[in-house]
Amino acid sequence: MRALASHPLATRANTDIVRWPYGWYVVGRADDVPKRAVRSVSIAGRECVFYRTESGALHAMDGHCPHMGAHLRHGAVVGEHLRCALHGYLIDELGKVRGTGSGCPRARKWHIAERFGLAFVYFGSDEPPALPAPDEADQFAWTTGKAVPIDADWRCMATNAFDMPHLCTIHHRELVAPIDTGVSDGRVWLRYVSRVTGGSLSDRFMKWVARDRIRVRMSCFGTVILAETDLGFTRTAAVLGMLPDKNGLRAFGAFGIRPGRGLRLRLWLTRCLFTAFLRRDFKVVEGMVLRMDDRDPGLRALFDHLRSLPGVRA
Repeated sequence: MRALASHPLATRANTDIVRWPYGWYVVGRADDVPKRAVRSVSIAGRECVFYRTESGALHAMDGHCPHMGAHLRHGAVVGEHLRCALHGYLIDELGKVRGTGSGCPRARKWHIAERFGLAFVYFGSDEPPALPAPDEADQFAWTTGKAVPIDADWRCMATNAFDMPHLCTIHHRELVAPIDTGVSDGRVWLRYVSRVTGGSLSDRFMKWVARDRIRVRMSCFGTVILAETDLGFTRTAAVLGMLPDKNGLRAFGAFGIRPGRGLRLRLWLTRCLFTAFLRRDFKVVEGMVLRMDDRDPGLRALFDHLRSLPGVRA
């Protein structure tokens, strides 16, 4: 894949929307961090490691040991501590290095949380807000999909989620009611009602199960997008986390549905249908140079919200 620098955003996007907004970032699937595992991630050029202790607790802290700077991704979990590979010192969950005396500073602890089968790390200078979550999320059963590398900037993917005209050309959906937008609880949201016009297998199935009316609310928290659908007889939801990297981004997805009979099959179908819908976007956004079209009301609401987000621009 090409490096991100080969498809830079337009100048206006670079100055108006931060590259690294403060907020929660999905850094992986929770199941991909088993006991005693250590993983690393870079957010806005700041190295972070996250690891799971013997008891199953998940912790995150600065990526370099505060003693002499060895990268902690080479470390190992010992009980409830992280051991630096260079000198073998143990670091507790608060970042304190054991055995070096009182002069050694602590490693900065990062906020980390698990929900929907995903691992979230908070990047920011203040106390973290609530995790991005669909309404009544605790009433859903959840499954996750494997990470998908996408050769695009996260701002292009966020724009894609709010771009109503592309529903027809890419997703074979037709709007049947005016859209509604708003901002609340740290998110910008868009509601719409559509019908299926496509003829693929997934399109025909959605047309049948939804009785040709799909009510959708899209929400953007920055690098986390929520999609909530009302099919009449049931509701589904998807959480899409976009983690920027040197090649574009990695997308992590969690998919939920109300519990009931045949839950495993319905979870599998929910994941497949959401994935089939999303994959249509993944290819067309590759190499996209974002230019903002404020004439569309959904995009105008999104851009106004994204411009207001604090964070790191570089």
